[in-house]
Amino acid sequence: MNAADDPVRRRSGPWRRVREFADSLAGRLLGLTALAVLAGEIFVFAPALAGFHENWLRERINLAQIAAIALEVSPDLSITETLEYDLLENAGVQRVAIQREGERILLLEAPDAPNDETLVLYDYSRASSWQRFGWAVETFFAPPGRTLRVLARPRFESGEFIEIVLDEAPLRRAVHRFAERFARVSTLILMAAGALIYFTLSAAFVRPMRDLTEAIERFRDKPEDVSIAFPRSQRSDEIGRAQRAAADMAEQVRNSLRQNERLAALGAAVARIGHDLRNMLATAQLVADRMSQSEDPAVRQLAPRLERTIDRAAGLATSTLKYGRANEDPPVLQKTDVAETVEEAAAESLIGFAGIEFKADIEPKLACMADPDHMHRALSNLLRNAAQAMAGHERRDKVLIVRGLRIEGRCEIEVIDHGPGVRENLRARLFEPFVSAAPEAGGAGLGLAIARELTRAMGGELELTRTGAAGSTFRMTLPAA
Repeated sequence: MNAADDPVRRRSGPWRRVREFADSLAGRLLGLTALAVLAGEIFVFAPALAGFHENWLRERINLAQIAAIALEVSPDLSITETLEYDLLENAGVQRVAIQREGERILLLEAPDAPNDETLVLYDYSRASSWQRFGWAVETFFAPPGRTLRVLARPRFESGEFIEIVLDEAPLRRAVHRFAERFARVSTLILMAAGALIYFTLSAAFVRPMRDLTEAIERFRDKPEDVSIAFPRSQRSDEIGRAQRAAADMAEQVRNSLRQNERLAALGAAVARIGHDLRNMLATAQLVADRMSQSEDPAVRQLAPRLERTIDRAAGLATSTLKYGRANEDPPVLQKTDVAETVEEAAAESLIGFAGIEFKADIEPKLACMADPDHMHRALSNLLRNAAQAMAGHERRDKVLIVRGLRIEGRCEIEVIDHGPGVRENLRARLFEPFVSAAPEAGGAGLGLAIARELTRAMGGELELTRTGAAGSTFRMTLPAA
């Protein structure tokens, strides 16, 4: 069977497009506009129908009153039967009566006029707006054969009210014709107004949002495609702000992608260089070991310095490679003793810094929720950086202080050094990879980046709170146990 002849395919295609349109912003706007047009039609039609119904009856009342006046001006209040029939026929009624001073006076009556027990009463002398509308609807749906008794205040002469009795059929036909004409004309007017509103709102709101949505979807699939342009209008409303924000976001994402591509290429190159460099350094290490066994005193004196230089170079290459490819295990949070962890990190990281005095000022029994290994590594990096900063600084008070306090459900651990401080041009980028606060110390610039990454993984934060000529303070904040 051909796909075009498949009834399921024929149904799914148009219905799918209708469903997509109904789910779209334009479809919902069209639905709301249609409901607004329908509501406007009802609100306009109801009072118009009630007004027509009342005006038609009042016209019959006025004609009947004119006939009554013609009777009253005749001698002895008597007219011929033929004239009375003509007056009733011209007014379209079967009976005319008027009430004055509490007395009901029958003026005209057809021979076949029905009695009062079968009449439907419409009293316009005391009717409310809702009653008038209800009578109009009642006439619109009334069964044939009804006769109305209508009361209203006289227009041309004095009296409490004038009463007419008439067949409802002509009124019912007139109401149907009026409703048909009104519905046709008002529907065309409201449809035109609704179409104008719909297309105006569509052009002002729906189309810009649709263009923005399509651009975002295309950007999601191909963020690197520079041909995908986001609309950037000068509108001051939320749509204009969304367009400008999306354009700025796309530009930032593309810049980040380009930077990531460059960093990836740089990382690959550094990995290759680091691999080869480690092999070269291994060879140089063997040479340095041989030199330490030389009989020449000058060579033996220089050999330890060479070994230390080679060790630092190897450590730099290893840490760079490790940072580039490391996928840290997720932290396992548990109650961790702060004082014990600080002591272990200091004992490991301060080896080789004999001139640094270490002091721990930890609140007794202070514990935090952390991964012990992650916390140890973060503190070791902070302590090692602080020691390096003070080691090359000409100060007598080379004291490294770690202070720990519990404040409002948080553990705050401060690492305080008395080094030269962080240069101002490095402070904004201090926690970025390969940015070293003390490049003269030979570090890779990864310690602070790793420490912050580990701290944030544990639900905490690491920040520089003080720096200057008197030294620097780094604060690590973790949830208290």
